[in-house]
Amino acid sequence: MTNHDLSRRWRLILGGRFPQQLNADDTYKDECLDALYGREFQARMPWNHIGGRQSGAPCPVDWLNKVRKAFPKATADILQRHGLDHYGLTELLMDKELLRQQKPNMALLETLLAYKDKLPESLSPEIERIINTVCDELEQVLSQPVRSIFSRQRIPLTQSRPMPLSYTDWQRTISRNLKHYQPDSDTFILERPFFYQTQNNQIPWDIYLVIDQSGSMLNALIHASVIAAIFCRLPMLNVRLYLFDTRVVDFTEQADSPLNVLLNVQMGGGTDIGGALAFTHSQIEQPQRAIVVLVSDFAEGGSPHLLYQTVEKMQQDGIILLGLTALDQHGNAQYNNYVTERLLAKGMPIASMTPENLSQWIAEVIKK
Repeated sequence: MTNHDLSRRWRLILGGRFPQQLNADDTYKDECLDALYGREFQARMPWNHIGGRQSGAPCPVDWLNKVRKAFPKATADILQRHGLDHYGLTELLMDKELLRQQKPNMALLETLLAYKDKLPESLSPEIERIINTVCDELEQVLSQPVRSIFSRQRIPLTQSRPMPLSYTDWQRTISRNLKHYQPDSDTFILERPFFYQTQNNQIPWDIYLVIDQSGSMLNALIHASVIAAIFCRLPMLNVRLYLFDTRVVDFTEQADSPLNVLLNVQMGGGTDIGGALAFTHSQIEQPQRAIVVLVSDFAEGGSPHLLYQTVEKMQQDGIILLGLTALDQHGNAQYNNYVTERLLAKGMPIASMTPENLSQWIAEVIKK
């Protein structure tokens, strides 16, 4: 460890009393630490809003969210436990009036989901309000682009029959009838038109959304619950929604309601990706018309051998697989490189996608 690293660490330990310049990442960490430990001996914590609110004092929900983003999971768990168990944050987090004053946003929702097991039943109406607000806003952003992507997907008909003019496949019609062009009269004879058939008239595809419930996947889980609800309204897709840690929970019956999914999600625990895929494999009835989208950080806590073996078996059965390390508007992701590289080597696509990108990818698969 260099002298610079030592100085940097002592600066984070001692706080602003130690004259050491910090970069942007360390400054963010320092702010989190100072909010927790900087006023150790004061009668009130800096976020105590009871009896007068200090300007710029952080809300406990904001602080919990910042800590999760600033530190590795093991360190964040310790800091959050200190805040919740020793410094009165639990009581503040349970303050209904304080929660009511918070503007619903993704960061607030992530924090509430991460700690919902610590929250009393009396906060349920406020939590439901925040879930509905955030998910409704997200659906308003995503619904039209996603539906538009699928509404454009058409499949050529092998036989012509009376169809509306709007269903004409002009490119195919012109190319197939060029042989009937008569240069002497500069006339193009349309002997046989070709048409598209909309996806509504096709056998639906089975889409299996398999979502990791580990803490790092909260943002992806929220987006997945919304995209699942949108997919449920598309006639060309049959949606199956599975959430997993060391066991798999089938949320298919609630897939059309992000509220029901998120209220019942259980964050934390281990991660058995191979077991989740093996369960999914056992549920697939039409492998030739099945798409499995696995959303995970790929930090496999179960048997890697089972994971790789299951992926190979699913591919042999003709099941289409896609692994996502992120599913949001930014594509920021932290994941296990070793596992993803092994899966890529076995031919399983791994990517970070926006919901629109995922929809386009699925639409292209269906079109083939």
